[in-house]
Order: sequence, then structure tokens, then C-alpha cells
Amino acid sequence: MKKEYCGMPMRFAHTGVTQFAPENTLEAFKKAAELGCEGIELDIQISGDGEIIITHNGDMGYMTFEEHRDILKKMTAEQIKQFDIPYRNSLKLKYPPYPWTEHAGGRRMIVPPDYHEDRVTHLITFPEFDAWLSTVDYDLNVEVEFKCKGMCPRMDEILANSANVSRYILFSGDWEVLEEMQAHYRKNGKPQGLRLGANIRFITEQTMDFVKRSDLWEVGLNNEAFTKADVEMFESMGIKVFSNLGDYPEWWEQICEMGVTGFKTNYPDAYTEWWLSTH
Repeated sequence: MKKEYCGMPMRFAHTGVTQFAPENTLEAFKKAAELGCEGIELDIQISGDGEIIITHNGDMGYMTFEEHRDILKKMTAEQIKQFDIPYRNSLKLKYPPYPWTEHAGGRRMIVPPDYHEDRVTHLITFPEFDAWLSTVDYDLNVEVEFKCKGMCPRMDEILANSANVSRYILFSGDWEVLEEMQAHYRKNGKPQGLRLGANIRFITEQTMDFVKRSDLWEVGLNNEAFTKADVEMFESMGIKVFSNLGDYPEWWEQICEMGVTGFKTNYPDAYTEWWLSTH
């Protein structure tokens, strides 16, 4: 698909390709690269011993299907990596060929009772992801969403030894984390090539105040919460616009017409099939 798809926007596989493997796992990221996606979006938390773990929640219960309560900050990275992440009930259904929202069914897609799936996988650290990214033979961009405070110093240590700095866009949707991130890089400087973003979701007086006083390469906006004029406004400020999901053909058509830079999608394969069939 990489060679055939030659239009905007860049396809960012949201937490990887989750029809193929559980979200935020190496297998899901590898599938995104196999499909030729221009980008991946992933989430990071921090372990009790200060390592950056790729996962959405501090409570891993929704991925392990067991009872947990904010265990990441109480355990070491090696302990966290021992948890089995089952494929069963973790895969999102393939996108149907009609308007539909990704919110139906929530984060888990329940499979039929006669469906057999025994595979499991495991979480990985950000240094392990960075090592894998170095093996990808094309310019794969990565949006890294900070899900909690206190990760900038460890991220700096990782990036100091990384060949992939210019591939990364560090961002968050949490206002406290965003303020911390901006203050950290304002004080300490950014590694050369590193980009910063902010998932502001909506254009308001508060969000625009933050945008105007921040160092941003991109902003994320919710689907149907912005117009082409808004995209042009941000472009005039030197800031790219990314659409947050909106996995249905009507919105896909609009983002192509508006000229957004990137599109975070739960269905990169379905989006690509739609684009190839209509352009």
C-alpha cells in the first residue's frame, strides 16, 4: 500500500493496527509498517523504576482482563513485561463499508463464543520500540502521547542515544503534561529534529492561548470540530493539523479536501482501500 498511496493526509495508525494485534504492542506497530503507514501513534506511561512503558493506562486490567489498580508505578519494567496480553477480545473489528463510529463497542470488541484465539503478547519499553524503529527502512513518523507527568528526563536520556529523534513527535492531551513538556524543553532545549505537538481537541480561547505561547509542530483536533479555514489559520502559524480519528467515509473525504497533514485512524487499511477506490 505504501507505493500506491500518494495523497494527503499522512496515515497514522492509532496505537498500531488493532485488527491484527492488541493496541500499543510491537506486533501492531509492525503491521502498520508492513502496510506502509506514514505514521504510528502510541501511548506511554512510566514504571516504578523509572522506565518508559508503551501502554495507555496505568491500570492494565483492560488489556489483561484481570483486576489491577494503577500497578505500573508500583512495578519494575521487567515485571510489567511479564504480564500476558491476550489477543482474544482485544482486536477491533474490521471497519464495515458504511458510516460508523469507532466508539461502538468501546476499546474491546467481543468475539463470538466459538472463536478460538490463544495467542498472547507483552508490553514493551520505549527503548525497545526505538530499537525496532531503527530497523524500519522508510521514514515512519511516530506520535508519542505522554499519559502522565514526569517522563521528560527519561525521554531525554533515551533520545540522546537514538538515531530516530527526527521521527518523533512528542505530545499529550493532558494540560498539566503539556505545560510540563513545554516548560522542560523551554528550559533545557530540544534535541535537534525533535517535534512537539498538542492534542487540543477543540479550538477555544484557552486552547489558542496555549498554542500561541508554545513551541508546536502540530495540533490534534477532533473530527468535525474544525474547518478548512481553521487548517489554513494554523498553517499560517507554522503549525500542522492532525485529525483525531473520525473513521467514516464522509469525514475521510472532508480531511482530504481540507488538506490536514495527518489523520489518526483505527482503520488504516480500510481508509487506504477507500482512498484508492475514490481517487
